[in-house]
Amino acid sequence: MNAKINNEINLTYPDTYQEMGEEELQRYFSTAQNRWGVYDAERHVILSVCWKKAGFLSFLTDAESILIGAEARMKRKLINYRRLDASKTKIASKKKNAFGIRFEYRVNDANIYHSGDMRIMKYKKNFYTFQYIGRRITDEQCHPDFDAMIESVSIG
Repeated sequence: MNAKINNEINLTYPDTYQEMGEEELQRYFSTAQNRWGVYDAERHVILSVCWKKAGFLSFLTDAESILIGAEARMKRKLINYRRLDASKTKIASKKKNAFGIRFEYRVNDANIYHSGDMRIMKYKKNFYTFQYIGRRITDEQCHPDFDAMIESVSIG
């Protein structure tokens, strides 16, 4: 399936995913504003993209700085947050730098662990955050969907 994000970013995702509505986005991310997402209900996996305008001093801020702030918030909010890896890759036809982290955490009130992956890139005056959240026990099976989505990202 194809999606156009914020009229700037194109990507594809597997047919097994259903687009999330505003209510679902609010449930999982506390806001649906400037966010798009898809969900595979059978495998309990979410792929999402959010975007934020960089603001007046956008020329001073980079995606790596935004990632550092996002990780600090996750450390405060997520139970047993643990970073597994950090990376810098090229996305959008190898034209844009994306800074990323892989992580895991425990779900509130349950003994279920989730795996996550976050990649952030800057395009024009927007920062785009690409996210993957899935159960840790199925990460090996489900994470390739996120990798394929990231590989498909194009601008325009």
